[in-house]
Amino acid sequence: MSRILVVDDDRAVRVLLKSILVKDSHEVIESPDGSSALVATREERPDLILLDLMLPDYNGLEVLSALKEDRDLEAIPVIVLTGSSDRQSKLTALSSGAVDFISKPFMSEEVLLRVNTQLKLHNLIKSLRVAVDNLQSDVLAAGRIQAALVPQNALQGLKMEWIYSPSYRVGGDIFDVVKLGEEKFFVYLADMSGHGVNAAMLSVMVHRFIEDYRGGIGEGEFDLKDFMAELDGNFKFEKFNLFFTIISMIIDTSSKKLLLCNAGHPSPMLMENERLRVLENKEGLIGMNMIRGSIEEINLSEGDRLILYTDGFTESTNEDGEMFGEERLRNILLGCRDMSLSATIENLRDRFEKFKGSKKAEDDVSLLLIEF
Repeated sequence: MSRILVVDDDRAVRVLLKSILVKDSHEVIESPDGSSALVATREERPDLILLDLMLPDYNGLEVLSALKEDRDLEAIPVIVLTGSSDRQSKLTALSSGAVDFISKPFMSEEVLLRVNTQLKLHNLIKSLRVAVDNLQSDVLAAGRIQAALVPQNALQGLKMEWIYSPSYRVGGDIFDVVKLGEEKFFVYLADMSGHGVNAAMLSVMVHRFIEDYRGGIGEGEFDLKDFMAELDGNFKFEKFNLFFTIISMIIDTSSKKLLLCNAGHPSPMLMENERLRVLENKEGLIGMNMIRGSIEEINLSEGDRLILYTDGFTESTNEDGEMFGEERLRNILLGCRDMSLSATIENLRDRFEKFKGSKKAEDDVSLLLIEF
């Protein structure tokens, strides 16, 4: 049973409409003027309102406007009652938020058809809103889980700062730092394809797989090539309908060596004194049977900085549709070469936010900065 408010100063019209609606199992509330209609709407919260445009105290359009300006009442559908020749009032009412109109004199069949159609639409919209609210709750929960998996602080023995900002749609960036020994660290940064809960949950599975892999081998036995092969073999595209890119590395601070393997990820950069070198060694995507496990060995010097990032950083656009881009990132990094690691990351974050403005990030934004 739906509750319908009938607003008309003509008692005969109210009686007739009530008779039609009650026979169709609707509950009817009556109001003879605009003031009582607004009070009844706030107190009774009807499912639909039949509103005459000619009222003794208010113009019906003023009542309609008051309803639509009230956030608690604006969703209630309003059907206006008008004279058959009052074309301008009908157009004005529809443009002001009314969902339909009924011309006087009216037939009972037309009243029921228009009322029941709008009630069905209103109920559908309410159901959709509930579904969207539930989905948003799921997305927020996925985002919280995802954010909880990334490190909260850098590990002792490794100078590292980062920017990590999940998109408003929830994406699939994930990174971690694992201590393999006193002076040896495993670092990875992965980016799941797509957005939403599926990508976020895949990132959780990848994180869990890596934790289990590390727990199943002895200390110091982490082989980067074997790890990438295992990762590729366990996350096949045909199983998850998703692929991901990942860059993984082992950093040995005692021997000053870096072992690096890149599966489809944006190429990292190494800042050596005044020079910014792009490390181009790259293979295919995880899950696409393209991984050979090619490992690049890099000798490090004191003061070298390594920059890892996901494409969500460089492909972010501002309100004008301009892309942040790799060249802009390189120029900012070169301009920060004499700054501390923390000052560099804060400068990067500030420049990125100013570039983006009020535009929401479509993708996760991740950037890791490691200094040796």
